[in-house]
Amino acid sequence: MNEIVFKITFVVLWLIYTLIRVPFDKGYKVSERIKKLNLPSEKFLILLLFFGLMLMPFIWAFTPFIDRFNLNFPIWLRLLGIAFSGISLPYFWWIHKTLGENWSPSLEIRKGHELIKTGPYKSIRHPMYLQILIWTIGQVLISSNLFVSLFGMIAWTLLYLIRVPKEEKMMIETFGEEYIDYIKQTGKIFPKLSNKE
Repeated sequence: MNEIVFKITFVVLWLIYTLIRVPFDKGYKVSERIKKLNLPSEKFLILLLFFGLMLMPFIWAFTPFIDRFNLNFPIWLRLLGIAFSGISLPYFWWIHKTLGENWSPSLEIRKGHELIKTGPYKSIRHPMYLQILIWTIGQVLISSNLFVSLFGMIAWTLLYLIRVPKEEKMMIETFGEEYIDYIKQTGKIFPKLSNKE
């Protein structure tokens, strides 16, 4: 397959990704915030995500500047990347649909915020981070590019390591024992193998 086919496919997947989020983004902008962690680390993470999961892949897709860093993945592996990305899209929608007005792109508590424990949140507490991981792996495989791969995986890893502990702390402060019990029953991004303590 020609490289341009993978580049076009990636851009189409990104457009679908963006279209899924648009209606939820509108709802987020009008709902009232009660608490927001406006830390320098949050701004850094958003910038890093933009760089690793949008800017670098789009440099790869629209320019030849980083083509020399091609990893030469076999076609079947790159097709697997398309499948990963494609599978992550309905999961992305499901997470947003389940969260409804509770969703926000940064660490915030909204007015009337609920602790969601159904749908994708039934067995894991942070399905959005799992979705981003699946998307990032798909992006790595589709691009078959060292720069896209490195920046994408670094962005996801730092997002997970820095933000998840702060998010869990915020949820415990907001929901108390209910969230502590929820932690005991669920895994962070993968279901627990056993609920025994």
